[in-house]
Amino acid sequence: MLSRGRGLVYVWISGLAVLVAAVVVAVSSAATAGSDTRVTTHDIITTDPYGSATPPTDVLQQNEPSIAVHPANADVIAVGVNDVRTLGISNDAWQGFAVSSNGGTSFDFEALIPGFPGDTSPEGLASPIRGNAAASDPWLGFDAAGNLYFAFIAFQRTPPGQPINTVANALAVAKYHISTAGAVTYLKTVVVERGTVGLGQQEDKEALAVDRGNGHVYLCWARFTGAQDHLSLKFSSDGGDSWTDSSFTGQQRDVNNMQGCNVAVAPNHDVYVSWRTFDNNPSNSNPNDSAIFVARSTDGGATFSAPVKVATFVDYRQNASRTPPRFRVFGDTTLAADANGVYVGWVGRNGANGADVFISRSKTNGETWETPVKPTAGAGAHQLMPSLAAAGGKVSVIWYDSRSEPAFTASGPVTGQCPSGATTGTGCTGMDVFYNQADTAAAGALTFGSELRVTDQSFNPNLWGSIKAITPFIGDYVGLVADATSAYAVWTDNRDDNPTANAAEDADPTTNPPSLINARSRDANVYFDKITK
Repeated sequence: MLSRGRGLVYVWISGLAVLVAAVVVAVSSAATAGSDTRVTTHDIITTDPYGSATPPTDVLQQNEPSIAVHPANADVIAVGVNDVRTLGISNDAWQGFAVSSNGGTSFDFEALIPGFPGDTSPEGLASPIRGNAAASDPWLGFDAAGNLYFAFIAFQRTPPGQPINTVANALAVAKYHISTAGAVTYLKTVVVERGTVGLGQQEDKEALAVDRGNGHVYLCWARFTGAQDHLSLKFSSDGGDSWTDSSFTGQQRDVNNMQGCNVAVAPNHDVYVSWRTFDNNPSNSNPNDSAIFVARSTDGGATFSAPVKVATFVDYRQNASRTPPRFRVFGDTTLAADANGVYVGWVGRNGANGADVFISRSKTNGETWETPVKPTAGAGAHQLMPSLAAAGGKVSVIWYDSRSEPAFTASGPVTGQCPSGATTGTGCTGMDVFYNQADTAAAGALTFGSELRVTDQSFNPNLWGSIKAITPFIGDYVGLVADATSAYAVWTDNRDDNPTANAAEDADPTTNPPSLINARSRDANVYFDKITK
């Protein structure tokens, strides 16, 4: 565990230099992390021609995890992932699903969402998303009865020639029932909205939340129509059977140029949605153009208040590259709520500190927002892709942290390296996952305590690990949920990649020999850790 000292930094808020408190006071008791557990271990498709004879047998990538914990038994943990183990049958990725019944010590159940290419099961043949080649963006949530809602997007990268096609680009929610013992029963998949990639309408970057008090399920996303991206939100009050438009869906043009929405439900059933807009200056030099917004609903998602601007910021962005290898960074919002307030987080540039995580709280039902604070001192490292959760009087946050990278520069990109001759990721540097928490009932500003390293070992984020390993990719987000005593974290991790085999590849992925795949060069996986608060 690392402790950070007292510090003050300046950030730009609405064009003015504002003093922001960094990590200043420790919480009453320090959090502790457990051992990292690899979530994705099973060879789901045994006929996969890319399979390895050396255990573990899956050698492809899983990333962008989402996590949910059973409401009646916290030992039952569900994780959804983007899953490239379908590459051998579809030349693309699908949605994977793993469940632990022993508190995350192991994940012994793994499956693919029904309807994947080649699925001949009765559930797959009946699935309304059958016929799509790919699926992405998992987001999970339990209701009080143990029903798990798994939101995702199914699509074809090359659509079949008409603006709206019945098998193209379905924003969908799969529903499972999971018992308190961890037994998994698939119930159905419901399409929330249809669209077509590249031909007039596309759904992207959805987020889901469940109100366990009344059973309502909420889903927000960015709907691309032509060159515009609009905020959309629907809700279900009948267990996911049908979905109703909110005021955002009916008035999309009022909220455009947005991405990265998130949705959270407060204990009093109020619903909050967050999103970010973009700096229109390609140099990302204008601190008044990228912004964080939050709106509130008091009627179960039917209507929302006028959006409130929480803060403006300067993006930290880096594009994926094969030569030199470099992973993509994209900035979403993260949102949580409890009886003491609403909390929104994001990433922004912060001078010599590089990329920092910022968190703002509202104690006025989203009408006003406190000066953003940081859960980390932040100097000399990039903090990226935060995820928030609020429970038990604490707001928890995890993020990717580059304090182990070999050559930090504030402007980036994030660097990484592995020992010469390595055959696994042991000894690699560049990226870790860190955790912090703050007491939400304490008087005064939101105050975070000692930072906790979650990962047991660092990893190089720039190993090739996207679909077909064309570029490095560790996803656009990590996952976090919490209850009164614990926080549960999942993230993409390259520790199982083979950096030696990565180094043997060249700038043209079409010329790389298949033997490199069988050398486990592309075995990026999702890992889990339980944190005691």
